[in-house]
Amino acid sequence: MKIKLTEKYKPFSHEVGTTLLLPKSSWKVTTYPAKLTLENLISIGGKETLTILPQIEGPIDAFTVMQDLEKGWVRIFGAGKKGFFSYRLVASAHEIILFVERCPNEGISFDFEGEVKALKRKEELIIPTTTAAFFLKPLEKMHFGCSKKQDWPLVRRRLSLEEILPIWFELGKHIPKHPLLDVGTSRYLKMCVTLYAQKDRDQIGRAFLELFKVGFEGILTPRLIDTDYQGHTLDEEIPKEASPLLLLGEGARLIRKLLIEKQEETLAILPCLPKEIHAGRFVDVDCGDALTIDLEWSKKLIRRLTLRPKKDQTTILSFQKPIESFRLRMGRKGRGKLIPIGTPLELKKDTLYILDRFQK
Repeated sequence: MKIKLTEKYKPFSHEVGTTLLLPKSSWKVTTYPAKLTLENLISIGGKETLTILPQIEGPIDAFTVMQDLEKGWVRIFGAGKKGFFSYRLVASAHEIILFVERCPNEGISFDFEGEVKALKRKEELIIPTTTAAFFLKPLEKMHFGCSKKQDWPLVRRRLSLEEILPIWFELGKHIPKHPLLDVGTSRYLKMCVTLYAQKDRDQIGRAFLELFKVGFEGILTPRLIDTDYQGHTLDEEIPKEASPLLLLGEGARLIRKLLIEKQEETLAILPCLPKEIHAGRFVDVDCGDALTIDLEWSKKLIRRLTLRPKKDQTTILSFQKPIESFRLRMGRKGRGKLIPIGTPLELKKDTLYILDRFQK
């Protein structure tokens, strides 16, 4: 049976003033029923902000902002005195597109930089920007078995790695690499990196939660200064060239390493799985050398693994210490054979390999 994921990541909030990142971009959006503020989190020599004022008659009922990570946009909707409205923001090349999905018959007017433009259903406002969208498109996706509603104030209250880390990875995987810094809240990320190097699966989960609490606001909006003043604030000046996006992007890459890491000729599976994460799946994982894998684990141990090589190659797999052997099958109907851990696997191009029946 194919290892697949059907879960959708669409975190949302009903709170006025919620901040969130516009997917695949460097833009932080602060949302109100009749005001949007966009701030570029990549320094270009000064603070860059944009303001959009929707002309919606309120008060607004059922105000909602949703970060749709499947479609790659931010969606804002609710009900004003003249009826239901819904519009979305999408990052594209050197512009942000505001697209009206639903609105009253007369449309909605948007005030941008002093110019008012009336938009009706399926019309759009083009907002030019100085930075391009991120067009990296890795297909990798993870899920740790949590199916609770992604109502973000409740997510922050529950503080569960099972629901935070997969969404963190999904949002951060598009962000370009950034060197680690030893300033502000990025020190908490450095602690996570240190614990990973030590393969300390007992403490790394707690370290990620501490980073989440001090390094993020709103819906996973990164920050280098803890503006909630939780007793972690450091009295120091943050360099102008420092971008809080490093917490999101480098954090996502570290989350990936918890599940899989290439070590020279060896592929380590679940090298540092946090003790809090009992089960999960990670699919469409690009391991380099034209090799894609899917993995599934339960009760904190690997349960099933599939390999899909695009060229002939030899690979060595490393598993958690209790595992001593596994069954290897070629194709879904193959009979399979028992393989000891550490045995080099000769993989043939365009052949499906299934590993299961892992034995201690």
